[in-house]
Amino acid sequence: MSTRTPLLATTTVLLLIVMLALPASAAAQCPGNLLVNPGFEEGEYKTEGMGTSLSSAIGNGWTPWSILGDATINREVEYKTLHISTLESGHTIRSGARSQKFFTTYGSHTAGFYQRVQVPRGAKVTFSIWVLIYTGERDLESNGHPISDLEWPTQDKPNRGPGNYRASVGIDPYGDVPPGFGSLPSSNTVWSGTINEFDVRHEVDGIIDDHWAQLTVSTIAQGDYVTVYTRGMPEYPVKHNDSFWDDACLYSEAPPAPTAAPTNTPTETPIATETPVPTETPLPTEIPPATETPLPTDTPEPTMIPEPTATEPPPPTAALEPPTAAPATATPESVAQAPTTEPPPAADPEPTPADAEPTPGDVEPTPAPEETGGGEEETGFALPCGLGLVGLYGVVALIGALALAWVRMTGLH
Repeated sequence: MSTRTPLLATTTVLLLIVMLALPASAAAQCPGNLLVNPGFEEGEYKTEGMGTSLSSAIGNGWTPWSILGDATINREVEYKTLHISTLESGHTIRSGARSQKFFTTYGSHTAGFYQRVQVPRGAKVTFSIWVLIYTGERDLESNGHPISDLEWPTQDKPNRGPGNYRASVGIDPYGDVPPGFGSLPSSNTVWSGTINEFDVRHEVDGIIDDHWAQLTVSTIAQGDYVTVYTRGMPEYPVKHNDSFWDDACLYSEAPPAPTAAPTNTPTETPIATETPVPTETPLPTEIPPATETPLPTDTPEPTMIPEPTATEPPPPTAALEPPTAAPATATPESVAQAPTTEPPPAADPEPTPADAEPTPGDVEPTPAPEETGGGEEETGFALPCGLGLVGLYGVVALIGALALAWVRMTGLH
């Protein structure tokens, strides 16, 4: 016994040191807390005027709620704020000097407390609070403070057993509140999961104890206010159905700011065109080396064929008569000469008998003299003056031009 006393004293001192250090750490764990009096350190007020028992009181900023039943099931619940100065053990206060308690004796209940808080519309809100459960038929202690009775009753030992105390928290995203004491929270309330006395029981180094547990719930605010709730629901009306609450926290996460509309004028969305199916690319063929292109030759302009010079046809001559016989005293052959401007010769003298016209057959015809340079054939008749050579040259030129044109034409083909 003497050896255990210093150990208990040392444990109590360490527990007090931890408890004194908890308020600052608890506040630091919930920056921007939106709740009023979250640690129940800021006073209390009486609630008998709301329908609770005459001895009930609750922390400032909070409101009790409960279902009113009979003396056993949903019995009238009692609320108390605890102060460390009135307790034998500080186990029922998590941090600071105060905590909130509600309970029934030999009866069950469905009860709790709530607070309505203004928040940004559309924000995500999260509510949390720590709870300690003490329930059971027997008065059991461990480590210097009461603990729950978790041993179920039997036929041989009927006076024992837990109350199956279920604790949870909730948020009404619309900010509704019960119409009065004795009414349930709104059906819109979002509740967390529940824990019971079995969830908080721990054993360390052979020592069993009940510990604080944190309950948390989140939702999206549907209005400018939300209402946060605590709830305790023991199933069995055992002797002790108590719950202790401390270090509540509510914070919000602002909704994302709407994206500003672009200032640029939207362009018309082009209509999607059908993507052509790629065709097989043909292999490149060998390109033959370029050959030298011959320079074009000047096309000879066609030679203008001179039109034949119009010549006056020679006057008709008398039909050639048979040649006459040359006189015996014929003179040498005379060469026709171009006419001159000499005056015409004098009239011939009277013909002599020798000049008489011979009869046919008397004289053989004299062969035609060869053509002399530039002279006319001695045909027995003379060309008109100035026209013989010109006409001849014109005919020759025309024949030559026609021949040249024919050669060129046949040569082109």
